[in-house]
Amino acid sequence: MKVILYMAQTMNGIIAREDYGEDFLSDENWKVFLALTKETGCFIVGRKTYEEVKKWKNYNFDNIKATKIIISNKSNFNLGEGYLLANSPRDALRKASELGFKKVILTGGGKINTAFMKERLVDEIIVNIEPFVLGKGIKIFSEEDFENKLNLIDTKVLKSGIVQIHYKIIK
Repeated sequence: MKVILYMAQTMNGIIAREDYGEDFLSDENWKVFLALTKETGCFIVGRKTYEEVKKWKNYNFDNIKATKIIISNKSNFNLGEGYLLANSPRDALRKASELGFKKVILTGGGKINTAFMKERLVDEIIVNIEPFVLGKGIKIFSEEDFENKLNLIDTKVLKSGIVQIHYKIIK
């Protein structure tokens, strides 16, 4: 199973404000996410990301035609229709594999990203870097003990000044 971590962040690695707001991210990030999801047919997020996106007016996971796997350690967590519940990164990948997927998009948040990285489950990372700096907020990875060496695949500048960096993880 190929796991591609896709995240949009500030230049200094913040993916959301402390209150989980992402108002500093441009629409172009959502469009990139939708294109990646259309290509793979499946994405994985954590419970907190799921709950926050449910509150958004302009963007919503509900309208995406894809398999949506939400990771939560609460086995009785109530998901909306069209979502699958997993209890760990490996459980999420097992469910995706059982449904026939060969590739999935992982799109956070920081704790889930870290959990996948610690278990060496991520194969590639695509990061869209917004031309924005934020002093405090949620980082792309939570501060835990892990490390990975990366090999640059591609870089490009998107229309709105976003720099997209695509890496392969060296395993």
